[in-house]
Amino acid sequence: MRSVRRCIPLHPDHNRYYLVDANFLANKRINPELIQDPSEKRRVVRAKEYWKVIDTQLKNDEARVYILDLCIAEAFKVLAKKYYNNEKIFKNHSSYKHAKESLQKDIQLSTKDARSSKRIVRYHDIQTNRDIIISVDRFFEKACKQKKGVSVVDLLILACSKYLIDFYGIKKEELYIISQDQPLYELAKSYQDLPSAFNPSQDTDLASKVFTT
Repeated sequence: MRSVRRCIPLHPDHNRYYLVDANFLANKRINPELIQDPSEKRRVVRAKEYWKVIDTQLKNDEARVYILDLCIAEAFKVLAKKYYNNEKIFKNHSSYKHAKESLQKDIQLSTKDARSSKRIVRYHDIQTNRDIIISVDRFFEKACKQKKGVSVVDLLILACSKYLIDFYGIKKEELYIISQDQPLYELAKSYQDLPSAFNPSQDTDLASKVFTT
């Protein structure tokens, strides 16, 4: 039986919060049917299985998604590389443009919604501020000793999770790190004081196993 720490309520009785990385975010807007590589196709399909649940929770006002500003930029870079490197994931420029605009629509609040007296902000971008940057230092030692191939942006995501807990008052048990970067996922799991981390690409973290009633 999976531990509570390794599960996410399918229908939470109050808001749950997701801190996502660039690859997971970009995979939301990639069509797996056009991917030739089986492993890459599986990654996208599994990401979409998570997004299907998260989108339902967002629609029901049961969840919020947080994204570091640098990860937003990286997500658009992921889409751009796949298009300009001719990976045949996009049929043409129109399909690439549609993916970009769909992602932009996900994370951007329209003027109409911003003016609404009952606005619901489902996606929140987190600015890379001084507090997040300085707290990255606490992750360097373990990352170096364990020889994890993580980037500074990866470590900023971990620092951001602590920032959301310490400055936003979000409970650790209600915040989840979702990443399809294996080194980052492994490093995040090694810290007991960080929120639970999930990698949709892992067989143990399939959406059907993680989201429980």
